[in-house]
Amino acid sequence: MKYAAALSVAIAPLAIAKAVNNVYPQHKRSSHLQGLSGSSEAINVVQGSSTEIIIIWANPGNNAATTTINKQVTVTQTVTAGGQATTVGSATLAAGATTTVAGGAAATHTVVVGGGTNLVYTPDSIQANIGDMVIFQFQNKNHTATQSTFAKPCVAMPGGMDTGFQANPNDSLNPPPMVAMQVVTTDPLWFYCRQAGHCGKGMTFSINPSAAKTQAMFQQMAIAQNGTGTGSAITGNATESGASSAGTAAATSVATSAATAAATATGAVSMGTGLVEGGACVCAVTCSSGSFPAVAAQGIGSFGGFAGSLPANMMEI
Repeated sequence: MKYAAALSVAIAPLAIAKAVNNVYPQHKRSSHLQGLSGSSEAINVVQGSSTEIIIIWANPGNNAATTTINKQVTVTQTVTAGGQATTVGSATLAAGATTTVAGGAAATHTVVVGGGTNLVYTPDSIQANIGDMVIFQFQNKNHTATQSTFAKPCVAMPGGMDTGFQANPNDSLNPPPMVAMQVVTTDPLWFYCRQAGHCGKGMTFSINPSAAKTQAMFQQMAIAQNGTGTGSAITGNATESGASSAGTAAATSVATSAATAAATATGAVSMGTGLVEGGACVCAVTCSSGSFPAVAAQGIGSFGGFAGSLPANMMEI
């Protein structure tokens, strides 16, 4: 017995089948360009020529009508029985015979785009199987989910999909604008927000990132290639480029004051609160003064932070 498809494990009754193969569309789609008249402009989505993703529907939010862009694809499997009859659902497949059956149940992944003042996708990466649905929910401000390549995080991929700008000022639309797409590949897929300045601040998202090409690497390249803010104490790459003499002097003065305060501060550990979620510790503690750069020394629009850890003798099991 052998299986030629990853999805075969989803069908338990096929345990004695000889072979299982995925069948899903590999052709380019153009049906989204037909029958939408003015709706396609209002929704503002772009399917593109990519066969890796299919935009299924879009909704501008606030209880408006949903526009169907493409039909959802049913992932099927071709099953060949082995040396004996095989039960497939309610039917019996004769020895050596072949039939086609529906694949396992597809999962739905919800990704929140923005939210509050945050320029993030939550979560910023997911693992999706062929046939899974991804629903983007657009929160505060005006964002997109635009497909790119790994090498150029903030440049739209030729032929890639794009949700278009989905405005939701001050989260005034309830429910929020949403765009749903279906994944039809196991290859890594890369996305960013093409609102001015957002990608350069790390607003990126990925599907099926690999060990060789991680979401963290993708985000770091987006910042490195497109970040426009001046480095600061908080990012560890402070520069003087673009700053006036007065501004530089002021920043230096504030940084010196912060450094002096840090040197004279008496550090202490304050007990905080915490819990364990999925095997990971989520906790909050209070740091002494001078442990974090002064706000004025961080730079306007800068980003970054510090990783933290707890000594073993402070852990409670």
